[in-house]
Amino acid sequence: MSIELKLPDVGDNIEKGTVVTVNIKTGDSVQEGQPIIELETDKAVVEVPASASGIVENVNVKVGDSIQIGGVIATLGETAGGGGNEENLVDSSDVAPSEKTADAVAEAQEKQQEAQAASSQQPAASGGTAQVTLPDVGDNIEKGNIVTILVNVGDQVSEGQPVVELETDKAVVEVPSNASGTVQSVDVKVGDSVKVGGVLLTLSGAASGQQPAASSAPAQGGGDKAATIESSPTAPNPDTANKVAQGQQDAQKAQTSAPASAPAAASPAVKPAQSFDGRSLVPAAPSVRRLAREMHIDIHNVQGTGIAGRISEEDVRRSAGTPTVAASGQQPAASTAPAVQAAPLPDFTKWGNVTREDMSGIRKATIRSMTTSWTTIPMVTQFDKADVTVMEETRKRFGERVEKAGGKLTMTHILMKVVANALHKFPKFNASLDLAAEQIILKDYVNIGVAVDTPVGLLVPVVKDADKKSITELVLNLTELAGRARERKLKPDEMQGATFTISNLGGIGGHAFTPIVNSPEVAILGVSRGGMEPVWDKEKGEFVPRNMLPLSLTYDHRLIDGADAARFLRFICESLEDPFLISL
Repeated sequence: MSIELKLPDVGDNIEKGTVVTVNIKTGDSVQEGQPIIELETDKAVVEVPASASGIVENVNVKVGDSIQIGGVIATLGETAGGGGNEENLVDSSDVAPSEKTADAVAEAQEKQQEAQAASSQQPAASGGTAQVTLPDVGDNIEKGNIVTILVNVGDQVSEGQPVVELETDKAVVEVPSNASGTVQSVDVKVGDSVKVGGVLLTLSGAASGQQPAASSAPAQGGGDKAATIESSPTAPNPDTANKVAQGQQDAQKAQTSAPASAPAAASPAVKPAQSFDGRSLVPAAPSVRRLAREMHIDIHNVQGTGIAGRISEEDVRRSAGTPTVAASGQQPAASTAPAVQAAPLPDFTKWGNVTREDMSGIRKATIRSMTTSWTTIPMVTQFDKADVTVMEETRKRFGERVEKAGGKLTMTHILMKVVANALHKFPKFNASLDLAAEQIILKDYVNIGVAVDTPVGLLVPVVKDADKKSITELVLNLTELAGRARERKLKPDEMQGATFTISNLGGIGGHAFTPIVNSPEVAILGVSRGGMEPVWDKEKGEFVPRNMLPLSLTYDHRLIDGADAARFLRFICESLEDPFLISL
């Protein structure tokens, strides 16, 4: 029996990666746990191990390929030890039967919808060609000017891929293709004025998900559960008919195998413009619908931001934090406002030359996480200064001892120990909010993330159990993690599980800043550059020079009150002012 080796979950919020190394080839013998590829994600390069043992029948990826979580990497033949290694099959056997059935139903529904789309496509010309036309791009907009053509003759175009940039009265927008195929001709040029419905491109070998108006006829052989599909004016392709039939059979098998407690997944007859629950099909690609299903989001509740309301992957992710209607039909206890959409950019080339460069994976991940935090967390920043005159003298005095152990003692390491103590004294700062359950999650462990500036962007390695380690252990641990971060060799679990974050910009400069809380944490400490300042000494009755360190504490005001934040930050300042307090 063949076994598919699939890409497992490699970290929080990581959905895909790029293959940088393939370590196996057809005919190789693979052992379970053996690294088979190296994958570059948004955050690091990681080795992906085999989930089973056997002989490689086929390698399904090559260097440079982008692969989604769950994508097939390779197929194995007979397993080492004579087969029968059933536990290695990736079959989601640990999922509850109702969940597996629901997934099977959903997969079958999607197959049938795709098959119906392929069956009902009506080519614009003979030879499998189709025309890509300008869709409705907004209220009261009847035409626009072509400012950029994004494809050339001979290019392979997929459905949803931007093909031109159009300037309207209100904005410059990307116009996506409504079909897949090879560009046979580009029917517009830069500067052309095109009306809604005007032809932009002609594709050969085209396939489209659009449903032309046509008569309907019931599918044969399906009994009272047969789905209704549209018939094409032309003779159906045998392959297409087989896909339709297979999709219907898969859906029916999944439905009939569902337990009695599972909700009904299909109605007796489904029109092509409807999904299996009777609602209209949404304008989204199959990959987007699959993503919504995996994230347990009802795609009918997602607001599409593309042309004609088309839903993108970003739209699905953006709505992930918005509670949806439960299966029971009850409304969620709370809801969040939809994210504000960024205004379309102007055509910057009107005023001079520009250069565009693609965002790195780390930058994309930063945009997603920072946008989520900023739009969902009401933040307040508390400022204070710590007199670290004595602490600096202590750091220099004991620094040599730490260097002998292989590290360099900095204020960041001392702060990690001080913050770990503070989190035990003020447990709300080491918590997270569960809004759906209306609960506060208090954590008994202390994992501190430290922001590291790398050539490719900001990374946050996490030092686990920081409260249980000495300052020397913290120095060695963080030094190793920071080095791997700069080389992009951090493992996914080394960037997960933080309960609090420290961001130190003192080595660069600045006297204060307001860091952004990294959800689902509830607070973050910012450190700026310290220096000598005149401080009034009551006993001496005069100003004396003291080494003052600026600190900025940003916190989630939904959980933490201002007075709590002031006490927390003052505790940190007092601990830094008297080194003896760290040991207490």
